Amino acid sequence: MRNYFPVGLAGCVKNIVSRIAAPFLLVAFFSASIISSALADNSRACPGKDILLQLRKTDPSRYGAMIDAASRVDNGYSIFWKIEKAGIEPSWLFGTMHSNDERVLKLSTEFDDVFDHIDTLVLELKEISEPNTIAMELLKHPELTMLPPGKSLDHILPAEDTAQIAAGLAKKGVPIATVLRMRPWFIYISLLMCAAGQGPNDKYVLDRQLAVQAAKNGVDVEGLETPLEQFQAMADLSDEVTMKGLLESFQSPYDINDLTETILSLYLTGNSGLMNALVEGLSTDRATDAAIVKRIVTDRNEVMAKRIVPYLEKGNVMMAVGALHLPGDHGVVALLRKQGFTLTPVN
Repeated sequence: MRNYFPVGLAGCVKNIVSRIAAPFLLVAFFSASIISSALADNSRACPGKDILLQLRKTDPSRYGAMIDAASRVDNGYSIFWKIEKAGIEPSWLFGTMHSNDERVLKLSTEFDDVFDHIDTLVLELKEISEPNTIAMELLKHPELTMLPPGKSLDHILPAEDTAQIAAGLAKKGVPIATVLRMRPWFIYISLLMCAAGQGPNDKYVLDRQLAVQAAKNGVDVEGLETPLEQFQAMADLSDEVTMKGLLESFQSPYDINDLTETILSLYLTGNSGLMNALVEGLSTDRATDAAIVKRIVTDRNEVMAKRIVPYLEKGNVMMAVGALHLPGDHGVVALLRKQGFTLTPVN
């Protein structure tokens, strides 16, 4: 792999949600590989404006608070790390963004020099390059995506909330009757798409690009989670929480394309700490967000940090997972250090 993946039209990050509440911004980074594998091949161009640049002009106090918060996030200054331990060949940790935007797919020379010589690539999902396999796994477990028999959204929601959902869906060209039996989280993820009328992007999201390229290079590709485990993490979020996010998305003061552009811009700088601070700074419900972080982030970080160790003990491995799994005192970088590895930023 030399310098960058071939790319076409820019695609939007369909997993980034349009709300000042953090829950689905978090979902976008922490568990989106399974969703993006199924959706991103049909993603569309979504130009947007950087919210942070707007806040710097219109609300410098809020902007400054986010910058200050970012400076306090442990290990929040890099998405590319070297992993070392005495007697073992070095390995690497890379934070991905589940996007097929051409700027995300264009990787650095430093990354390429490492990637071209690894023995094993370990992703969140080994099946990321097999969307049909993932889809079939989901079909085996309808309870994760569908409400129980006899229940529907108009039965579990107040009439006024149902009306708001119907109006919001109508704006996206989706009759509410077609989704009444779906779990709220699945409706939400399914609706995270860019504006209609844009040309399709035929490039894979970054994680899938890495898997495909590694296979071409003769590199072993492994996974830290199963598709079912990722779906279960999403489904474990209560219908009340996810429905709240869905309702709020239709009332958002920010456009989904603007949020996409903001997160993407931060990713390109490697500033995962400011990504965290943005999520927190735009939140309106810290208690709900904390519960979501535990299930979608912290719990899965623990699992990934344990499951990667046998690979790291062999050496010359690249671990590539969503970028916001890396920072913080419960992030993968900190957890690997606790297991005796030395991690230093590459960029």
